[in-house]
Amino acid sequence: MKRYLSILVAVFMVLSLAACGSKTTTTTQDGTTKESTTNETGSKVLTVVNDADAITLDPQGSNDNSSSKVLLQIYEGLIDINAEGKVVPLLAESIEAKSDLDYEIKLKKGVKFHNGEEMKASDVVFTIKRALESPNVAYLYEAIDGETVKAVDDYTVTFTLKTPYAGIVMAFMHPGASILSEKAVTAAGDNYGQSPETVCGTGAFKLAEWSKANKIVLDKFADYHGEKPAFDKIDYKIIPEASNRVIELESGSADIAYEIAPIDRSKVEDNENLTLLKSLDYGTTYLGFNTQKAPFDNPKVREAISYAIDLEPIIKTVWMGVGEVATNSLPPTLNYSIADQYQVKKRDVEKAKKLLEEAGFPDGFACELATNERQQRIDMATMIKEQLSEVGIDVTVSVMEWSAYNDHLKNGRQDMFEIAWIADTPDPDSFMFPCFHSSAAGEGGNYVFLNDPEMDKLLEDARATLDDAKRAELYKKAQERVQEITAWIPQYWNENAVGTKKSISGLELNPFNFYKLQNVKFN
Repeated sequence: MKRYLSILVAVFMVLSLAACGSKTTTTTQDGTTKESTTNETGSKVLTVVNDADAITLDPQGSNDNSSSKVLLQIYEGLIDINAEGKVVPLLAESIEAKSDLDYEIKLKKGVKFHNGEEMKASDVVFTIKRALESPNVAYLYEAIDGETVKAVDDYTVTFTLKTPYAGIVMAFMHPGASILSEKAVTAAGDNYGQSPETVCGTGAFKLAEWSKANKIVLDKFADYHGEKPAFDKIDYKIIPEASNRVIELESGSADIAYEIAPIDRSKVEDNENLTLLKSLDYGTTYLGFNTQKAPFDNPKVREAISYAIDLEPIIKTVWMGVGEVATNSLPPTLNYSIADQYQVKKRDVEKAKKLLEEAGFPDGFACELATNERQQRIDMATMIKEQLSEVGIDVTVSVMEWSAYNDHLKNGRQDMFEIAWIADTPDPDSFMFPCFHSSAAGEGGNYVFLNDPEMDKLLEDARATLDDAKRAELYKKAQERVQEITAWIPQYWNENAVGTKKSISGLELNPFNFYKLQNVKFN
């Protein structure tokens, strides 16, 4: 948590909305002018460009950042973490540990869902039990005994853990723990989360329109229980090309642009009308293998690839000095990381060839390296392809649209792949367990399909250990195990970058790489 506090960035800026409508100019008492943007109905609109569309607007239907960026505006959880890194109540007034296993949740009264129904304890019970059955987020809550989750009254929920779990309270800030309307989800069935008619949260905004792979429009929720936003709509545009997102910002067609590429950062920094916000994150970009598919089921093949790749020139070229070459699975921004124990692995082509020969592949083999449309990952894959050719590995790079790529990984169709995992809570369990526990294979986040009993036990024991020193030792061993079996190859630790107009205030970055927009204001 100390590291979380040290890297959490809260940035306050000045700015006015633009684009997607007419501009209104007013003169203040000191003689200065300010502009705001309205659409044809006179509503103030915040226009945001993102690199990929949401996969679903069901918080438990996926576990990806592109979806979370939108989900965070529509839904809320029981708790939140503020700009100072402190846990604060949101939909819960309190979550109290009555013992190591028994917990009580007291709910805020008078909170309305977008369908007009009041949030009750029954909705919280429904949400927790549904999360326990979701392959995308069950790993966070499986310590809860589902049979014990009960509504004591309309505003009190109790539950009991099967075993102690140090990260259980933090788990409730994950987007997958967003409180759902039992009535709305039950009525929609399998179609929940796919249209404005089905999506229903308690957040400051509600879904108004969703044109897949094009845009998402959110309207301000009139009955929101918290402070009302200073604008009426959020208009998300989906623009995969990084340079085009910056063009939208420069031209005034967007107010906020996510995922500013390293090559474009100077365009934002040097523009007197724009601001570049930066924040370290809780993630690691990595080269993964399907460890259940030959030849990647052989640890020697995976180790050979780790020696055949020269990461330093790849990262330097692709990321242009932004961020760092990764040496470890768990990033240094999270507790219990032993990143400082490792150095960047030096390339050794001869050792790589020897390991391939020992594994039974003296002449190499052919395989696919899959990635999504993010240009940096495509560039990394292309350079890796060239380096692996020197040891006889013939790589075909496959580039896929984001949702198709997610489907590819979750269903185990990949050979090798480029992706990042970002922890969704400050607790390291939300990184290590989904990435490496066998129960999280596929949809849970274990895209390498690792099934290693030793790793499973280490992660299970770390969850159930409340003693900080003992927990640190267990996570140390788990990280060492990742290196020992080359479960995947850590490549890059990222620095998030968001570009904005200089005329808004209240946008706060954080290490999760998805941000609440309801506090943005126009000056």
